[in-house]
Amino acid sequence: MKNKVLFSAIFMATWVGTLIPSAFAATPCSVGQKAEVLWKQAWYPATVLKVNDDKCYITYDGYDSSWNEWVGTTRFRVSFQVGDSVRILWKGKWYPGKVLQVYNNLYKITYDGYDSSWDEWVEPARVSR
Repeated sequence: MKNKVLFSAIFMATWVGTLIPSAFAATPCSVGQKAEVLWKQAWYPATVLKVNDDKCYITYDGYDSSWNEWVGTTRFRVSFQVGDSVRILWKGKWYPGKVLQVYNNLYKITYDGYDSSWDEWVEPARVSR
């Protein structure tokens, strides 16, 4: 009986672990996310305003709204990389931390001053500079 319960627990943890990242992989961006957008062979900082399937409606930082546009994944890239210092939104408050990994538009982060048991995968809207 113990083996059956243990097997079930391992199976569920594995299944959920593969399901959750793939659920976020469908959209390339999140509202509020900071990113870079390719325009005429140069990358410009931008912020996501809306999301529709595989497109992101962005505003270019420092430009007026006449430049806002829908962009796809070929012109959109995440602006955080492994090792970047970031702020992470947790329960309505921002905490300092670092990016440990980037996977399918999700970030594995660590909080400054907290042990690794607090490390977690977060969606882009919860990460800021």
